Amino acid sequence: LPGNPEVRFLPCIGGFVGSDLLAGVLATRLHESGSLTALIDLGTNGEIVIGNRERMFCASTAAGPAFEGARISIGMRAATGAISEVHRENGRLRCHVLGQTAPRGICGSGLVDAVAASLDLGLIRPNGRLAAGESLPLEPPVSLTQWDIRELQLAKGAIAAGLQILLQQWPAAKSELQVVHLAGAFGNYINQNSARRIGLLDFPAEIVCPAGNAALLGAKLALFNLQNEEGAFREFLQK
Repeated sequence: LPGNPEVRFLPCIGGFVGSDLLAGVLATRLHESGSLTALIDLGTNGEIVIGNRERMFCASTAAGPAFEGARISIGMRAATGAISEVHRENGRLRCHVLGQTAPRGICGSGLVDAVAASLDLGLIRPNGRLAAGESLPLEPPVSLTQWDIRELQLAKGAIAAGLQILLQQWPAAKSELQVVHLAGAFGNYINQNSARRIGLLDFPAEIVCPAGNAALLGAKLALFNLQNEEGAFREFLQK
């Protein structure tokens, strides 16, 4: 690069728990919290940290790519043509398509909405089985298959298991969490009511806080407070 600048990186916390989660801790100031707090990054590699200013526990969960629209039969990223929202209207499913165009697929937020709304309408049973047929039509040509629902269940189960293990290590009950930060684009745009309906975010609405692009904000904080922040974190990680 011009000027040969010095490039520095925040350290990785551990295997499959990268510096992006550490940056998220900086952004949410979890390390300064006096109460038990969680930070959850929902994605293919679901990363979770719980703790406060005294100590932290973190984990990586193989959540799978369903949250990002991958491995879904007609899944896609949140781009033009993606069904991003689904809601109930007069006993039927109604879809919102990004770009106000014909649908081409469904992204992660739309998938969570579709399953939640279908549960309410009885189109999907509580165990995740389709109530009738081999697929669930949304808006032509997009429909959900039984495989799609199972992929979402696997992702949800991985996040739930990771959080439960961390709480056991603390030890603490889920009810003792005072704040739950959701990081990443998916965490920022997911409909919390839908996520709660399918058991993905099994927390009271008032404690869930979308953190936006926490990794980018944390990186900026580290850049402008490099010596103080990085030194404090290295000392904390060595405890």
